[in-house]
Amino acid sequence: MIKKVVFVLDRMVMGGVEILLLDILNSLDPQKYNITVVTLFDGGELKHELPKMVKHVFLFKKQYKGIYRVLRFISPRFFYNKLINEEYDVEISFKTGMPEKIVAASRNPQSKKIAWIHGDMEFQNYGLESHVTTKKQTECYNKFDRIITVSEKCKNAFLNVTKTETSVEKIYNAIKPEKIVKKLNEDQSISMDKNMINLITIARLHKDKGIDRLIRAFSKGYKNNNKLRLYIIGDGPEENNLKKLTQELKINSAVYFLGKQLNPYIYLSESSIYIHPSINESFGIVLLEALYLGLPVVSTKCGGPEEILDHGKYGLLVENSQEGLNEALIKIAENHEQILKFKNVSKLRANEFVMNVMMAQVIGLINDK
Repeated sequence: MIKKVVFVLDRMVMGGVEILLLDILNSLDPQKYNITVVTLFDGGELKHELPKMVKHVFLFKKQYKGIYRVLRFISPRFFYNKLINEEYDVEISFKTGMPEKIVAASRNPQSKKIAWIHGDMEFQNYGLESHVTTKKQTECYNKFDRIITVSEKCKNAFLNVTKTETSVEKIYNAIKPEKIVKKLNEDQSISMDKNMINLITIARLHKDKGIDRLIRAFSKGYKNNNKLRLYIIGDGPEENNLKKLTQELKINSAVYFLGKQLNPYIYLSESSIYIHPSINESFGIVLLEALYLGLPVVSTKCGGPEEILDHGKYGLLVENSQEGLNEALIKIAENHEQILKFKNVSKLRANEFVMNVMMAQVIGLINDK
């Protein structure tokens, strides 16, 4: 019997959560699963990446500034009735906030209801604005059958904040090697000088991602070794401030802002070392992608990366501070060969987080009674 499954989120923007959803959708057998994706808002860079067999339903044509402050006072049952006109076997909230309020308001008592938590709620409880209070947030989670978190840190933080009665478990995010290989074969040429030590990071340019700390640390390393180069993929609210910072530090000729890239893998494959300077990270799929491409990884101790790198066995972990990053960049400047030794184990670790491992858990989750 074909299972009917609906995933609910806000919109299909370019983000780790949305990319993960696409990988899950592309891994589900259309002969066994009838899939609908419901979004509050239309649009987003990844809307057209949805598989053809997936039905897409949305409520608003565009997202207006401050709209969530209004939506949180409207009955979630109203949104449920507007968006979900069929009965599903499984209803999955794939983002915190309004999506989980909508699924919790389901009028179908027979469906299995799952909430997927991607962030560290102790660091930033993004869904709280929609729920208004933690009490109401917990009441919402108590209406679900299962809660999925993406790391042990994420799970512990969720339990500490919500005190929910619902069963909470962990399913690590994963990468799809065949997708990475396909993207690498696309006809897209870039040029990184192989005589340089090419460092790369990929992130939304937001204060939480610590890119300003990385730039300051890079300036110290660059003073010791002018062969260092830093490539930054991503955009966001801090972009102009970060560019100004490189000018103030007089390193703008060695730092390259590449903007948002639909195919970051070509840049990763050309780089020497991946640097992850985040202040907090519940998981970090980009670390897995870098590892799969054989890059040595340097990361702050910020949560998920510690689990991915097995506490330093598969990459260099540094203190989550400006000083920690300074030390790492000086170490790279003075002897980057010492970091390159992690290349030998990078792909081995990435292979433990491939999609078929994750999908066995996802399919079990969907099929379980």
